Amino acid sequence: MVNPGLDWEHHNLANDFYRLGDFKKAVEHYSKAIEIKPDLSEAYFNRGLAYARLQNFERAISDHTRVIELQPELAEAYYTRGLLHEYLRNYEAAVKDYESAVRINPDYDEAQEQYRIILLKKSGND
Repeated sequence: MVNPGLDWEHHNLANDFYRLGDFKKAVEHYSKAIEIKPDLSEAYFNRGLAYARLQNFERAISDHTRVIELQPELAEAYYTRGLLHEYLRNYEAAVKDYESAVRINPDYDEAQEQYRIILLKKSGND
């Protein structure tokens, strides 16, 4: 049996590594937390951020997709995944994610602003 709370110990340790800028170690410990508790959405979210810092955007998108599966009303997950899609110049997917973030939380100013920006970028690439 796994020690109760060990998932959060790894998650917190990963947060420390993230703050120190050791994103590989952060990914390692977020992964251990997820291994212990596969529905730990915070670990997926934060691991996705660490993957993004490592410029592994596909893995980051995958983790944020998992967060959305676990918490479909978390506007921040859509917003962050939209940013990741934008880095990959997948503007259609970014637009959909920003729209979802704003639909969930109409007062999400960053999502509204990024939505306006992506529409301008998208119209320049059409």
